[in-house]
Amino acid sequence: MQLNRPEFWSSLIRVLNEYVQIDNWVVLIFCNSQVQVVSLPEVADTEEVDAFIHRYVKGLYVLDPFYIADRENPQSGFFHLLDVAPEHFLETEYYHQYFEQFISVDEAQYNIRLDAERTLCISFGSGVRFSQEQITTLDIIKPWVTALMHQRMGFEVDLTKNTSEPTPRPETIFSLGTQITTREKDVLKLLLSGFSNKEIAGKLSLSAETIKVHRRNIYGKLNIRSQSELFARFFMPRQDVSPVD
Repeated sequence: MQLNRPEFWSSLIRVLNEYVQIDNWVVLIFCNSQVQVVSLPEVADTEEVDAFIHRYVKGLYVLDPFYIADRENPQSGFFHLLDVAPEHFLETEYYHQYFEQFISVDEAQYNIRLDAERTLCISFGSGVRFSQEQITTLDIIKPWVTALMHQRMGFEVDLTKNTSEPTPRPETIFSLGTQITTREKDVLKLLLSGFSNKEIAGKLSLSAETIKVHRRNIYGKLNIRSQSELFARFFMPRQDVSPVD
């Protein structure tokens, strides 16, 4: 495995595939206002890549449990989906509309914190659940994997381009202006991500009852009646959103 070769990332995945079944993978850089694609499989499914580029990269990433966890507490290490997924993750539209279709059953990630703003991530999904023994093994080899990731960055010469310009996105939570308050935007993002009222209350240092009030206010202001309508408004392509009577 040579650090300076274009196929470095796919070679690293082949090694990891000896420990766990890997059905899809991506190398990303998490930033506050965008994600930057470093590498994708050369033989990836076209529909999967299209969904990743046109949906995940253009906005869905803000609901990714791994992205949320990293932005709350950026750090290097190995992380399993169960470490970061919120209580109601399997009930979210993000899970049904994206994760279940394109990532499948389980996911894990190695992170390297590059600086105060950026985290390098290699994320791999599987159609089978990782066993506890496999998770332990992946954690044991973490120093070796993360050291290689860090060294590889010296050869990623194109990653300094366009990092100051966020990816253009359609209407999102962040473009609502004064329609809803800053606190309501915080609650809205966490609701869409699958966090329960209790979890959101803990994250925002508020009571669960206050979160319920914020939720009612958000739905009223946006003329939304359900979680699926809320997701569709911000994260589905316009042509896929049915008109509301």
